[in-house]
Amino acid sequence: MGTYGKGRGMAKGASLAVDELVRFMCHPVFYELRTAVDVGILLFEDLDGFSLPEGYSKDDIWRILTAIRKQAAVFIPEDPEREADMWMVTTSSLSFNTEMLEVRSKTDSSLGRSLCEMQGSPFVTRFIERTLIGGLRAEGIEAGEDRVHELFSGAAPATSLDRLVANYFRLSNECDSLARREVTHGLIETLYYELVEGVNVDELPERVLAPLDPRLPPPHSQVLMDLVCARAREGGDDMRFGPVLRILNISWFFRYFNVLPRLNVLVGLLLRNILALKWDLPVLCWLPEGFDPALEDAPVDAARYRAVFEHWSTDYGFGFDFTPYFELNVRLYLRELERLAVSITYLEQLNEQIERIFESHINARQKSILAALCREPGAILRIAPHQRTFRIAYGTARADFLGLEREGYLVREQEGRAFAFRAHPDLQDKIVQLGAAVVDSAEATLGASGVVVS
Repeated sequence: MGTYGKGRGMAKGASLAVDELVRFMCHPVFYELRTAVDVGILLFEDLDGFSLPEGYSKDDIWRILTAIRKQAAVFIPEDPEREADMWMVTTSSLSFNTEMLEVRSKTDSSLGRSLCEMQGSPFVTRFIERTLIGGLRAEGIEAGEDRVHELFSGAAPATSLDRLVANYFRLSNECDSLARREVTHGLIETLYYELVEGVNVDELPERVLAPLDPRLPPPHSQVLMDLVCARAREGGDDMRFGPVLRILNISWFFRYFNVLPRLNVLVGLLLRNILALKWDLPVLCWLPEGFDPALEDAPVDAARYRAVFEHWSTDYGFGFDFTPYFELNVRLYLRELERLAVSITYLEQLNEQIERIFESHINARQKSILAALCREPGAILRIAPHQRTFRIAYGTARADFLGLEREGYLVREQEGRAFAFRAHPDLQDKIVQLGAAVVDSAEATLGASGVVVS
């Protein structure tokens, strides 16, 4: 009897504990917190904005909330050097935004088709330049936009930084062929050594790594490259950790650790492009990666971005929660995708105007030349960048320019042994008016998106 009574007493106590737990889970404030973390980004300091259940501290609520969320966690694969769990939760917001990004980044998406048709347009190639400038800034290197644009347009490198920029553009143009290779130590090292070819890296500043919890960073380059290659080899069967999140995870290694001796962020960007092409998400190659505090229309401000960094790099007792990191970076990608979509719409309207004003026999590549002049009426245009951008024979690229010269649209100049072209003076006024008309039309059509046409 005594044993039976003791057993009943324990059962009754357990029942009371369950009832209390259920009441707590149904508390309106706790329900609100669980909803907030599912549809957005909720950080520890955000709890200051909530009226917490009576008798519970902020630390108590955070521990309970995290313990519940971790029951549905996806664990980032183990590595031999890490001493704590790294995990994420596939929240409703993260699942929806990731799927939207994948759908809109595929080869057969409207953006994918447009980029294939308009790959030589200066309005979209500017995205490649912006991506590089952001990567250089993350490396601690400041590069002028005008100089980067000149180098992309074929100007001869004069400094180590110029050579680095030129090497990046060359490698970026080779990502299609590199995407057919398996991601191995050899491929990663190839990207690095070709990036620094002809560059005196001692003339470049070294980036300062953000301090991380000592349990996070694997210390050896070999271990880091093993982990990067393992992520790149994983199939997409686990839909909770699909290609976009794996790309973000791989980019994280290069942004926060020294996988290579120098220029890790730039190598990470090139590898991001290779993986995007390998996994049939080519639009991602056009999107800047990482937070740029210079963007006035960024989805978060610099303080919020730092808060997210502090959150995922701090262990509150349950390992490292990467959910806000993935969520924020997916949102950054979506924001850049909207900017790209606006540029594409602008270009499509510009091409329609060009077709109305100029002869219909002008091909798509020649339209891109005129579109470049609409953006920069006084620009000097060269054959080599046109050839490189459209991946055509030099003779074909030369014929595009000579055809426009015969029509009276361009004027040829001599640059040493090479040709350069400008807009014919009679064409410049018409081009300026055309560009202004399209900008006005695009701004009227797209102003509601909150993105400024540039």
